[in-house]
Amino acid sequence: MCASYGLQVSPEDIHDGFSVIDDRASTVALNVWLEEFRDEPAKPTGVHRRNLNPIVRERAKDGEHRRTLDLAWWKLWVRGEPAKFPAINARVEGLATSGAWGPPFKARRALVPATEYFEKGHAFRLPDEPAGLFAFAGLWNVAKTADLATGADEWVVSYAIVPQPASPHIASIHDRMPLILPRELWDEWLDPDRAGDAGLLEEAVAASRPLGERLEISEL
Repeated sequence: MCASYGLQVSPEDIHDGFSVIDDRASTVALNVWLEEFRDEPAKPTGVHRRNLNPIVRERAKDGEHRRTLDLAWWKLWVRGEPAKFPAINARVEGLATSGAWGPPFKARRALVPATEYFEKGHAFRLPDEPAGLFAFAGLWNVAKTADLATGADEWVVSYAIVPQPASPHIASIHDRMPLILPRELWDEWLDPDRAGDAGLLEEAVAASRPLGERLEISEL
């Protein structure tokens, strides 16, 4: 978990819900993405499926924070290339001390917008959230690589979703579920000045429990 999810909202829902900078280029890219995946779930990026999915991240520069929406590769890149190990999900257990996950957890945390996720023929939603929109906890990295078509250098943003043990009413379907963060924790999770540590992780897991218990389940 998680290997596919949906995001059926308007660009305004994303920009308003996550307080991201209303950058024209990212808005156009988001519009294109939302249209392409209107009736199709978001899936991991691969050699033959080069889709990039929306994430929200925040960076510090010159004493100011900049929160943006980026289209990112769903499989975390490590040392400048896609990881050689399964890297679409970063298990919450040991997240703060892992050699692969620890560095991005410390200061490169993301929110992954979603309106549903899918497991074993079931959809999981939070329809009582505004526009049905919620956010998975995520991690991000950035790497420079040569564009295959032009040979020019380009920056690639990549991400992984953080899963945790499933809530009791979900465990019979799958023993894992995404770490879904409540809105009151979004700012702290994104804050690059807030070091990722065991305390933040404990806070995130505890805050996510009520959302996990509210998830509505339907068969596909």
